[in-house]
Amino acid sequence: MLLRRELKRNLKSFLIAALICGAMSMYVIAMSNKMGVDIQQILNLKLPPGLQAAFGMTGLDFNSPMGFFGLMFSYIYLFISIYLAGLFSTIVSKEFSEKTAEYLFSLPIRRMNIILIKLFVAFTYAILTILFITVVSLISFTTLIKQDLNLQPVYLMALAWLLGSLYFGSLGFLLSSFVTRTRTISSASVGLVLVFYLLQVAVSMNKDLSFLKYISPFDWFKGSEIVNSGELSFTYCMIAIGLSAICFSIGIIRFKKMDVLI
Repeated sequence: MLLRRELKRNLKSFLIAALICGAMSMYVIAMSNKMGVDIQQILNLKLPPGLQAAFGMTGLDFNSPMGFFGLMFSYIYLFISIYLAGLFSTIVSKEFSEKTAEYLFSLPIRRMNIILIKLFVAFTYAILTILFITVVSLISFTTLIKQDLNLQPVYLMALAWLLGSLYFGSLGFLLSSFVTRTRTISSASVGLVLVFYLLQVAVSMNKDLSFLKYISPFDWFKGSEIVNSGELSFTYCMIAIGLSAICFSIGIIRFKKMDVLI
C-alpha cells in the first residue's frame, strides 16, 4: 500500500523531468546536423573563452554529432540534479510538514522500513529518469544521424548524471532530516545545487580555485572530457558514491530518531 502510494505521489514530477530532459536531448541531436558546423563561430562571437570553458563548451568537436551532444551534458546534469535534490528532500519531510507523520509511523510497519520504501521509490524514479533520457538519446542518434557513431559516451554520460545527481539527492535528504518544512527544504536543496553550479563556473574561470574540484560535483563530470576521453574518472566516481552513502546513512539515522509530534 505504501509503495503504491509513493509511486503515485511522485509520478507527476518524474514525468515532467523525464519528458523535458528527453526533449532537450532529442532537440540537440536533431540540430547537430544543421548547426554543428557553425556553432563554434557563434559561440566565439557571443561568449569569451573563459565563459565557454565555464559552461563546458571547450574541447568539443562540433562537427561531430557526439561532440555537439556533449554541449548539452551540463544542462541536463543541472536539471536532473535540481529534480532529484527536490525529490529526495521531500520524500520524508513532507510527512512532517503535512502533519501525516504521526499516522504514518503508527502503522504496523517499522519506521526503518517506511524510510527504505520511500528511498526505494526515489531511487527508482531517479534510475527511470536517466534510463528514459538515455533511450531517447540512443534512438535519436540511430534515427536522425545517418552515420556510424561510437555511442559509448552516451552510456558514460548517463552514469555520470546518475552518480552526480544522486549525490545532490543525498544532500537534500540529509538536509531534510534537520529542516522538515517542505517549502523551506525544497528551496534550500535547489539553492544548494545552483551554488555548486556557480562554484563550477568559478573554478573553470580561475585556475587558482582548482582545489575546489573535489567538492564541486559539476566539476567531477564534464561532457567534453567524457566525449574526448571515452571514460569517467574513477576517483570522482568513488567520491560521489562515498559521499552519497554517508549522507543517506546519516539522514536515515536521524529520521529514525525524530519526534513526529512537531
